[in-house]
Amino acid sequence: MGQSNVPPRKYQMQVGRGLECKKNGHSFLFKEPMPKLKEQAVERNQIRIEDAALGVFTRQGYNGTSVREIAEAAGVSLGNIYNYYDSKEQIYTSLVRRYGMKVAALQAEKIAPLAGNIEPENLTRLAEAIREIVAENSDFWRLMYIDVVEFGNKHFSHIFRAVPATLRAMNPQAYEESSPGDGQAKEFAYAAIYMQFVTYFLIETLFGGKQHLGITDEEAIARLIGLATASLDKSSGKATNVKTGGTYASKHHMDPAVRRSAGTGRHA
Repeated sequence: MGQSNVPPRKYQMQVGRGLECKKNGHSFLFKEPMPKLKEQAVERNQIRIEDAALGVFTRQGYNGTSVREIAEAAGVSLGNIYNYYDSKEQIYTSLVRRYGMKVAALQAEKIAPLAGNIEPENLTRLAEAIREIVAENSDFWRLMYIDVVEFGNKHFSHIFRAVPATLRAMNPQAYEESSPGDGQAKEFAYAAIYMQFVTYFLIETLFGGKQHLGITDEEAIARLIGLATASLDKSSGKATNVKTGGTYASKHHMDPAVRRSAGTGRHA
């Protein structure tokens, strides 16, 4: 066996994460690898750093934030930041990935079972699901706005590409039940109402719209449903009440004031 390069223990003393070895008046430092942190500890530390970064990004913007400021907000050293990330942008992209995975999981749980069904009561449930996802994940949308302003939507643009196909992939069976021509119309109608709901609740929740269409949420959603389904109902010979969106304005879904306004033509 070859001779070890590390001097005998009597010449060694622990210094930090290395071994300082002394022999004949000379010192040698043999670095040892940093002990591997447990995955849970790594994830916990990254979440701490990223949450701090999110707070600074939303106050100062991405370009107005330094890595040092992120470290100070997280209560860690600047060097510790670089144990986990190569750059400030990597912190941002990790945030985008984490929140994106959370929203994708919610879509799979709450949106996928409803995808492709354009019956008014199903669209009512879709509106409620989107309302909840938007309201409970405001940081995801704030990251998106930062991306639009400072990255030219580099990290989020894929969300807005081929929306009908994306929704169809969530629940292909619901779309396959239609004939080819009807299926294409359904794809368009469902994607259109989906994006209308997202936009509506973003304005209400993040921009402080407060009934920005001049009517209650319930009546606004009812009318949006009516508009989205009107063309499909017309082609099949059905009559649609655009104001109430068909069954959306049922006693189960609408408050008394809205039901009265829907029947009299007056706003609640």
